Amino acid sequence: MNPHRLVSLRLPESVIDALDRAARVQGRSPADVVRALLESALAAAEPKPSRGIGGSFALVHAALAAARGWLDLQTRLRMAGFVLRLSDAGTLTLNSWPADRPLMPIESLGGSLPALCIRFRAPFPGAVPSRDIAAPRRHAGKVA
Repeated sequence: MNPHRLVSLRLPESVIDALDRAARVQGRSPADVVRALLESALAAAEPKPSRGIGGSFALVHAALAAARGWLDLQTRLRMAGFVLRLSDAGTLTLNSWPADRPLMPIESLGGSLPALCIRFRAPFPGAVPSRDIAAPRRHAGKVA
């Protein structure tokens, strides 16, 4: 059983009149009609689970095609149940979300880290450039 809460809405009179008419036609209370309409609208707005692994990868391809930046891409992928991670080897890997288990390199889906970096005009977030940075020289007798 779902607990109920009293909610107050400010609606235009035309909407209230239409609600009353719909309730009379259906033989229900206006509250029941509103509740049914809200449940129906919310159920329609929920993302549909994809059918099989092929449907999931179609969502990944769609996210790759539509994304305008790294954050946008990660957001779209997470909504589909995936996330990108940079592996220790420096390759971009598609992982499951939220379990964060590696699934496959992004190259398997037709993408690549260099191509995405160029497209988004930014390195992968959190990627540390692999440069050998020499330690500063210290001269004898001088305080640093």
